[in-house]
Amino acid sequence: YQVERVDVVLRSELGLADGLADSNVIVLDPCCGTGAYLRAILRRIAATLRDKGGDALVANDLKKTAMERVFGFEILPAPFVIAHLQLGLELETLGAPLSDRTDPPERAGVYLTNALTGWEPPKEKPKQIAFPGFDDERDAAGKVKQEKPILVILGNPPYNAFAGVSPEEENELVEPYKKGLISEWGIKKFNLDELYIRFFRLAEKRIAEYGGRGVVSFISNFSYLGDPSFVVARRRFLDKFDAIWLDCMNGDSRETGKLTPEGKPDPSIFSTEWNREGIRVGTAIGLLVKRGRSLEDETMVRFRHFWGTNKRVDLLASLDAKEFDGQYELASPREENRWIFRPWVVTSEYLAWPRLTELSSQSPYNGPVE
Repeated sequence: YQVERVDVVLRSELGLADGLADSNVIVLDPCCGTGAYLRAILRRIAATLRDKGGDALVANDLKKTAMERVFGFEILPAPFVIAHLQLGLELETLGAPLSDRTDPPERAGVYLTNALTGWEPPKEKPKQIAFPGFDDERDAAGKVKQEKPILVILGNPPYNAFAGVSPEEENELVEPYKKGLISEWGIKKFNLDELYIRFFRLAEKRIAEYGGRGVVSFISNFSYLGDPSFVVARRRFLDKFDAIWLDCMNGDSRETGKLTPEGKPDPSIFSTEWNREGIRVGTAIGLLVKRGRSLEDETMVRFRHFWGTNKRVDLLASLDAKEFDGQYELASPREENRWIFRPWVVTSEYLAWPRLTELSSQSPYNGPVE
């Protein structure tokens, strides 16, 4: 679903007629795991090339694509190895096998690296790594980070609320999302060092700030949609991107107890036959598009819910809708609702009522101290 949506918005929003198959589109999955997104991208590109009638050149173009403009980063060795295996098998199935007879051997663009570091040239010479080949791996990943004009960042970043504060080598990635939380918003308790929000910040930085145009598509914890801690992050997304689509997949154990509004089972989108509950946290698919260097109009935020046991089927089926955007509600993020991305409806009369802070400021009434 994510790959198909990225392919569509590259055509409709960025004017790239071939979508992911355009030779100028460089794609990165910064936490690629065993390579599921990269395989789906190659299949989408192969289908586009064949639809254009380029059968004779599809194999060569596909192999070149896998090596030079579709990249994956993975920090754990085991899934990194499996990703190479999976991509090798996928390319063989698509009729574009990689060769180990060349010098150096052909390899897919998947690198063993920490995706959150190394985007700026090092200030001092990197330390030599004791394991053979790791220096080359680090340098190759560094070239992608520092030299490739990445246009698409997508994937399923890790969720870990206890990952600790963003370390120095990440160049304080999430600090911009903390600016003014206490002084302007009065939010003293927050958790902005969860891993997934670091990947959002990385994507915002590379696409909206450095590249000036492109697409971000992540499925992640859905806490950023409305939690107070993310008010500054939401404001930045509205400032930096031109259009946002949000598919809320629900399935949260705390917010809803994994129940639909009607009280029926609402498992995680990651539920399987062998793990029916899936993960505990609710999830959302966020698609953010930057068309050019400056915002043309107010950023439009489209939002929809998916509930129940058939949400995965319903999500895929939604791709075939004649009016795709007609399936969404328009959210109204603004300062008084903390730029919330969920649809939020209040009457003008409600906004005219006195605030609790105003009531509490009148002597001698002390109000709710806590």
